[in-house]
Amino acid sequence: MYLHVVLALSAILLCDAKIPRYKPSAQNDLPPNPTQNGQAMSLLQAQTKSVKTSRIIDQYRVRHRREVFDSKSYESSLTWAHSERLDQNGDVILRWVNTDSSITFRLEARTHGYVGLGFNSAKNMRGADLVVAWVDDRNGNAQILDCHGPESEDKAVADEVQNYELISGYQNDTHTTVEFRRQLDTCDTQDFIIGDDTTQILWALGPPGSDGQLPKHVKSGSRPLRLLQPVSKPESIPLMHWDVRLKNLTIPQVMATLFWCKIFKVPDLPRKHHIVGYEPLIDSRPLRNNVPVHVPNSQSPVHHMVLYECAEDDDKHLWNSWTESDGYFGPNRPSAWATCATPIAAWAIGSQGEFLPENVGIPLGERGGVSYYMLEVHYDNQALHNVLDNSGIRIHYTSALRQHDAALLGAGIGVSALHVIPPKQKQYRTVGICSPECTNETLPEEGVNIVSVLLHAHGTARKISLKHVRGEQELPRISEENFYDSHYQQSRIVPRGRKFMRGDTLITECTYDSTSRDKPILGGYSAKQEMCLSFILYYPRTELAGCYSMTPVKEFFETFGVKEFYGLNFTQVENIFLSSGSFENIPLQPWLEHAGDHFVNETAEQGKEGDDQGVGLMKELVIWEPSEFRNKSFMAHLNEMPWAETLLTEQIEKRLYKGMHMTFCKKKDDTWGVPIEIQNYPVYKEITNNETAEKSCHHKSMRLPSVTKGSATAVTFSWTTVLALCSTLVIAR
Repeated sequence: MYLHVVLALSAILLCDAKIPRYKPSAQNDLPPNPTQNGQAMSLLQAQTKSVKTSRIIDQYRVRHRREVFDSKSYESSLTWAHSERLDQNGDVILRWVNTDSSITFRLEARTHGYVGLGFNSAKNMRGADLVVAWVDDRNGNAQILDCHGPESEDKAVADEVQNYELISGYQNDTHTTVEFRRQLDTCDTQDFIIGDDTTQILWALGPPGSDGQLPKHVKSGSRPLRLLQPVSKPESIPLMHWDVRLKNLTIPQVMATLFWCKIFKVPDLPRKHHIVGYEPLIDSRPLRNNVPVHVPNSQSPVHHMVLYECAEDDDKHLWNSWTESDGYFGPNRPSAWATCATPIAAWAIGSQGEFLPENVGIPLGERGGVSYYMLEVHYDNQALHNVLDNSGIRIHYTSALRQHDAALLGAGIGVSALHVIPPKQKQYRTVGICSPECTNETLPEEGVNIVSVLLHAHGTARKISLKHVRGEQELPRISEENFYDSHYQQSRIVPRGRKFMRGDTLITECTYDSTSRDKPILGGYSAKQEMCLSFILYYPRTELAGCYSMTPVKEFFETFGVKEFYGLNFTQVENIFLSSGSFENIPLQPWLEHAGDHFVNETAEQGKEGDDQGVGLMKELVIWEPSEFRNKSFMAHLNEMPWAETLLTEQIEKRLYKGMHMTFCKKKDDTWGVPIEIQNYPVYKEITNNETAEKSCHHKSMRLPSVTKGSATAVTFSWTTVLALCSTLVIAR
């Protein structure tokens, strides 16, 4: 018995001597002051984490998981479904392919140091899932380390459990390339669950020779991506393309927001063709002394583009003349262009365009029923630069017709200044409704099939969901984004599609974070304003082009305590908003006559912002009742409201969300599918969780089967495992 105790103690001491340990110095003694104690404890905890990271790195350097591998053999057997540049110069390339349960990455980086990849909902390392890889300069062996970022600092700390499996890795004269994989959900609380939402992909490059060390990176960045997006590529059939683009449009430096519209005639095609995809053509060059110049990495002011079908018109001569013109400033375009109401391609910042699923196509050509199209381009020129622009959209089409004729439907909140987001709010919700009356009147008896959705809002939006209600029951969400990034607006395929029936309701809900804003945000086209829209691809195509809602005018102003304005009743104000949000064709009121130069200057200032959809009107409406707000403009009243009062903002959100809605049902020829209606928010049973049932996780290492011959599986080390192993070895001796 005594001998066994001695052997066990000897084993512990022997193992302890072989494992790197942190040796505290006398300087680490805790000071007597309690505050200093807390600071010292935090310091010690950080040091302990650093020591643990070094220990795990040392274990990996000693125990190579891939002694020998044939990377070329592996590369030739795998087709990468996706490939993206993570930086502007293409120095960091990420390729990946996934199954239902795992995802495999190939990371190619211009470095001879370590390369780091991270996954997070935010654009920083705090709380991120990180993986660090390198190739040992001494022996050419690749190594990988599963890490995470602490919530309180930007650094990499080794995980308790290593869940990434290295497949291969090597260096050449310029690059380090590594391939590795992991489970989508590792059941490890220190790992990021890779799902359908947009993920911030972090990357970092270490200095040369940083093998197994984690010094500060020399380059880093982030890019939003959706890793699980389905692959939608054209069939192996001949494709033609039609470039719909503006020509030498000068964007003046006095316009912070500009909408430009131009008419195009369809290519001369002998029979009906199908549009099967599109991609953006971004060509913006700054003007220097009226000469366009190429500026590397300069940002284009193109914010979004939409291509619309125009309903047939007998006056071909007039429409042909419009195709020869340069186009029109959005608010000044001819009234006949209102029949260009059915979107067929919608692009926004971050999107690379899309190819449609192989069973649907959008008809193209006069034989397909459409002769003219309108391109609408929104420029966000907040820097007020002079820019020469030739941007547009490349349409891919084919003569090999697909099974179904498809169309796009616009839904959500009508773009208007009646869409208000209060400042200093962490999660403020707004909602737009496509009413059952509209879908019952415009959809076929068998309903339609929804294929994909583009969710669109501006910079303060954080979540967008497209809800589906049938009767009094909400069905699973058609599309949902819980980490929305306005710089990455790629359309989302609806897995297995969604049947949408007559009488069903669509609800587009947006959640905003306005904590950085000091004043209310109004709806509008400017990037400083907000939107909440869904562009829905479906088949078979119908006459329906747009299905929106907004708060009725009287309900809106009464929500903010306003009962009456000088010179205008609520019906007149409503007519202004429904016409265009401007005073055009509205009789000049006495209070406007007295506004004099002030009104002229305000209007000129608004011109810089372009079509403001009633934002300028908010500055000119002067309150008459109640008396405590009298003689204030409505905009001034909004700015002065006590937005820090939580109960106030909660009541406003509830009333505008769950209250009355004015619904619009627009057909592609600019006529109403059903008359404008004011109705209550629909009553239905909401689903409480849109996710699949949570699986049972025990937060342990998720072993992945080997993908290379003779490779070892992942090894997870713990102090108890090492001690037990050492004890067994000593006793066996």
